[in-house]
Amino acid sequence: MSAAEARQVLRTLLRAVDRSITPATGSRQWRQYVLTEFRRGEAQADPAERQRALQEARDYAFLINSVREHKELLLSYNIGIAVEQREKDMNARAAQLVGLQVPPKAPAGQAAQ
Repeated sequence: MSAAEARQVLRTLLRAVDRSITPATGSRQWRQYVLTEFRRGEAQADPAERQRALQEARDYAFLINSVREHKELLLSYNIGIAVEQREKDMNARAAQLVGLQVPPKAPAGQAAQ
């Protein structure tokens, strides 16, 4: 384990905490906790124990990112809305992204002019 590898793991974990946990709670407490635990782990003399701690940090960062991505997917699929309405909303959002608007749908029985 090199110092560069340890820094990379710490940065990855801090980025995951900053992106997912800090905005939700509004507190930087978890970031401080990660930094404190990382510094305490650096003081350990046993290389096997250090490697285990780094693997746990990698796994925790992966878990945080996976939970965030899962929530984003659930929101994007918007499972509480009917399929037709969801497709209509997605088309309207796509049109807005390119600067267009979806025309309003004419009531049934009226011909387009």
